[in-house]
Amino acid sequence: MQIPVLAATLAAFAPLMPLPQVPAEEQPYYDVAEYLERRFEETGVPGAAYSIVDLDGNSYSVGWGADGSGDPVDLGTPFLWGSVAKPVTAAAVMTLVEDGRLDLDAPVTDYLPDFTLADRDRSDRITVRDLLRQTTGIPEGTGLTDRLDHHDDPYGDAVADLAAVEPISEPGESFEYASANYVVAGAVVEAAAGMPYEQYLHEAVLDPLGMTGAVTTAEDAADVPRGHAVAFGQPFPVKTRFDQTGPSYGYLGGNIQDLTAFAVDQLGGSAILTPESVAETHTGAVEVNDTVDYGLGWRVDSRNADLGTTTVWHTGGAPGFSAGVILLPELGRAVVVAQNRYGYFEDAALIGTMLGAARMLAGGDPVEPETDLLYPSLLAGLCVLLLAALATVYLTFLRLGKARKANRPLTITGMACWVLAALAAAYVSFALVPGLAPSRAAFFGMMPDVAWLFTALGVAALLTAAVRVWAGTVRLRRTPD
Repeated sequence: MQIPVLAATLAAFAPLMPLPQVPAEEQPYYDVAEYLERRFEETGVPGAAYSIVDLDGNSYSVGWGADGSGDPVDLGTPFLWGSVAKPVTAAAVMTLVEDGRLDLDAPVTDYLPDFTLADRDRSDRITVRDLLRQTTGIPEGTGLTDRLDHHDDPYGDAVADLAAVEPISEPGESFEYASANYVVAGAVVEAAAGMPYEQYLHEAVLDPLGMTGAVTTAEDAADVPRGHAVAFGQPFPVKTRFDQTGPSYGYLGGNIQDLTAFAVDQLGGSAILTPESVAETHTGAVEVNDTVDYGLGWRVDSRNADLGTTTVWHTGGAPGFSAGVILLPELGRAVVVAQNRYGYFEDAALIGTMLGAARMLAGGDPVEPETDLLYPSLLAGLCVLLLAALATVYLTFLRLGKARKANRPLTITGMACWVLAALAAAYVSFALVPGLAPSRAAFFGMMPDVAWLFTALGVAALLTAAVRVWAGTVRLRRTPD
């Protein structure tokens, strides 16, 4: 283990200061740090940085492993934070509320007159609060996220594209996690502040908290070392990508000191918000499941209530990266983690690392994440289907090579079934079923092995259809009149 090199001062939002160089095992919460680093190794994370925060003064940050370029991770190494951007956006919204420039209970159309869904009546009743607590009825998989191409008006273009989206529930009725909510929230901030979202984010949140290494633009993202996607269980470096609306929902980033500064500010007396505003964001407003509620940009649950604290947290994943901020408010403690590995099917294991460390920090024993067999089962199933498709092509050629006369003509119906099946497989591979993944970019960035197999299966299916149609044509020609 590397020796921790920074510590938080007693002040809730003061900068981190160097710790004396003492043996690692003598550092406070050494067992938590040891657990984190063991979990990094077990989950195959190439590099990470983490902070153990205790407002009583026993705080420090650590860089561990290597970045995507092979250089050691240090406290200045930037990461993307994924959906940890959401509580940051919620904080930005609340600064506008405190300034009187934004009303949480006002309709979104008060700030974005052109905002609409396919059901205009429902969209007119969506409030800013609905955006933050994810109760708009907007589904995930709208195509508004993971847009990696350039837009002159990224938030405006994204909001305009919602006009064709069908809501799946009434506004305020139920929780439905959708990053599109926070894209719209970013557009609302732009309208209320009268400036680009990332500019206001700097002025209201990042700069006052000293988050000088924050990643908010494509130019910033160009300096982020490659993260790691996962293919067949193994990490491999992937190019760092960026969405212009990403800072509001999932492509915000920075180094561990930046992320820790935000965590400390939320934990111990905010420099940018009143205690009442912080408390409102940290209060569960809608039920997610039997144990977790969603506040304004934060998940809130009682998983550590037996240890004397609620748990206020958010984690996130972006192609190549995962991160999390886990607050233990009553104890004045937090765990902050950034990792340069992310796979869609590894989400539970990577989140489990952070939540397990937080439970240890609260004085309990970590709950080890359960093994999920869905991922290997899916890979095995796709491989079997791919082999079956290739075998069909091979056997069709083999029969044609040996045949001297027609066996049985391939009916037009049979040919059509093959063509339709092939087109369906190709659609899954290249166009994607809405809801299967946020976008093609996210599909290939977060589960590349599955995407590759789907693509190969689609190509094999098309090849199978072509061969079957050709074989049917040959057989029809050979059939006697």
